[in-house]
Amino acid sequence: MTDIVLGMGEVGETLFRLLEERNYGCVGIDVDSSKCKNYSENNKIENPEYLHVCLPGELTGFVDITVDWISKIEGLKAVLIHSTVKPGTTKNIQGNSKVPVLFSPVRGVHRRFLDDIKKYTKFISSDDEHVDPKIKADLEKRFEKTEWMSTTKTAELAKILVDTTYYGWLINYAQITKMICEKEGVDFDEMWKFADEIHENLGNRPKMYPGIIGGHCIIPNLKLVEYENLDIIKKINESYEKFKE
Repeated sequence: MTDIVLGMGEVGETLFRLLEERNYGCVGIDVDSSKCKNYSENNKIENPEYLHVCLPGELTGFVDITVDWISKIEGLKAVLIHSTVKPGTTKNIQGNSKVPVLFSPVRGVHRRFLDDIKKYTKFISSDDEHVDPKIKADLEKRFEKTEWMSTTKTAELAKILVDTTYYGWLINYAQITKMICEKEGVDFDEMWKFADEIHENLGNRPKMYPGIIGGHCIIPNLKLVEYENLDIIKKINESYEKFKE
């Protein structure tokens, strides 16, 4: 049986390595032919089982490209979208496919991606209340630690609002406090000592590094969600994106 990874960027490449380590047959597909693995356009993919979509979520035509690949590969058990996407995207794709379409965002820092994917629970979501138990069992073998969310939109929002964007917001606040300290002639690190014990005991006063928001996905991800009450965060992101210590 074969797993297919569509999109061999950082996420796709790491997922491919994970599946290979766990002895699953894998095919890697990318628009850049040099990144493809075990794949030729002239050869049919034998015994396809799961399609892992790792294309950039902001890619123009993401839905159409994904639906097109689903239709090309006969015999799939399910499709897993690992990309960070606009809420509602997975349900949209499911509406154009007879194959079960699941959403399962990745978590981790790129420089240690493989280790982080192994470490963190892999959240998986479906809009079907009755996911085939065989699919659940297959995915548990691939990712070891799994937890299911009730809807794909829940997981889509979780990736954007409580992972990357929340992290960026904490960095923004550190940047703002650093600027105030500089203006008032106060030592930033000394000031933040006031919160250290509170954070040690309660875990709710994290001190972040007040530098550039370095993760390439942290700011763009919030643009996938359109709510007026998020506009202020988007404006702050833009204001402090290029701030340097």
